[in-house]
Amino acid sequence: MSDKPRYGMVIDTRHCVGCQTCTVSCKISNEVPGNAQWNHMESLDGDVLYQSTGTFPATTLAFRPMLCNHCEDPACAHNCPTGAMHKDEETGVVLVDQGVCIGCGYCEWTCPYGAPSMDDVNHVMSKCTFCIDRVKEGIEPFCVASCPANARIFGDLNDPESEVSKLLRANHGQQYKPEAGTSPNVYYI
Repeated sequence: MSDKPRYGMVIDTRHCVGCQTCTVSCKISNEVPGNAQWNHMESLDGDVLYQSTGTFPATTLAFRPMLCNHCEDPACAHNCPTGAMHKDEETGVVLVDQGVCIGCGYCEWTCPYGAPSMDDVNHVMSKCTFCIDRVKEGIEPFCVASCPANARIFGDLNDPESEVSKLLRANHGQQYKPEAGTSPNVYYI
């Protein structure tokens, strides 16, 4: 077991109701400016969000909350021309130094999850930080704390006794788009 944390999240799509409390909480609590979004929702079982699929009585409506996957091998950081997008050595969280960012958007284009988002107020890229300042204080990220369905679980993937590690072992959590080769730290059940 590494002495450094490897922060990750498990999102239980069986519990997610698509309410977008995570999206709103993130936007407001992190004061994400303009049209930038650090979280968004996708349909898990169709092309249109909030439109069920199937034929009555066998219809389904399921959601995949999306955020930065804080990858072990982040494409956004590898392709950032200025080094603004980087992986924090202490926490492993992928961050953007907005003082260095030139707002070219290349990180968003190369990210298989489309996680970086243009801050159209300050004309730089922005993205989910896993609320690392809160985490360092022992407080959950805003999206986890606000989820009314308890569909998001956050913790140290290097700690086999953490709730996220136990959930992954018990439920065989899966990464989204593992074929991208980035080794994401967000898993879905």
